[in-house]
Amino acid sequence: MIESNRIKKLRHWVINTIPKFPNDKATRQLLEAKSLSGLFIDYVNWASRLVAARPRKVAVESTATSDPRWEIHQNDIQFFLNKVANGDDLSPHLSLGAFKEGFTPASSQKALNVERWADKDFVLITMGFHHFHIGTKIEEAGHVSRTNEVLFAKVARDTFEVLAIFDHSVFERSDSVNATMTSERKRLWDIFDNKSRQGIPSGSVYVPSMIMTSGHSYYHIGLAQNYARIVHDIDPKLDDRQYIRKIYGDASLPIPERPKLRWAFDCLDFGLFDDKGKFFFIILYGPT
Repeated sequence: MIESNRIKKLRHWVINTIPKFPNDKATRQLLEAKSLSGLFIDYVNWASRLVAARPRKVAVESTATSDPRWEIHQNDIQFFLNKVANGDDLSPHLSLGAFKEGFTPASSQKALNVERWADKDFVLITMGFHHFHIGTKIEEAGHVSRTNEVLFAKVARDTFEVLAIFDHSVFERSDSVNATMTSERKRLWDIFDNKSRQGIPSGSVYVPSMIMTSGHSYYHIGLAQNYARIVHDIDPKLDDRQYIRKIYGDASLPIPERPKLRWAFDCLDFGLFDDKGKFFFIILYGPT
């Protein structure tokens, strides 16, 4: 399809927003050459590492509270969980990689021995778990003080399920089939396996997560394709006054004299934004 100025502006925003490394002309040109769905895949891969600020109901699993470190770090943990329940911004507690390692051309190369995970969160993609630093001091750069212990959680739009506390050895991995897992990493996989099996009859075959050869999550690719499909279906209608009236009417909002909508993301929520009225018409809600 011929891309409208709205789509071109959306492309420009996505390319500018994704943290690129190296952040140079060649990287930008590679992103500019992608199809809209391909560009959305890179955006979803990165934005899934973030957590939108909204109140969530906190649940804590026994796999967390049974760890002696839970009691040792109780004050810091409670400080963090209060922020979760209140809907505060959790970005200062995220890994610094979430803000620096959004996309690199190196992981997209079609060759042997490519490091597919250079711009991906392995644990998040394979298990669906976020991890958070539980420091309380805000550093000058805007993030909390880094801690050796990190809290792992399953994050949804309205819930925050605390799974366990780990030290950083949980992130140590090897591509060798003969490598031995650290005890922390083995414990993480045990938690993931147990959660994946919940509610499944004994002897059943199940696939807990599907990962593409590119290293992307199958679910993330499907989500990106849905975003692109929405743009393809709706963008041609946005120059139709009657269609615009329907958008505002369905939301019980007065239509402005000269409505001007643009495509917009709010983390992984996607829709149309009215800059004048500050209305965000969400067409597709993201998972978190």
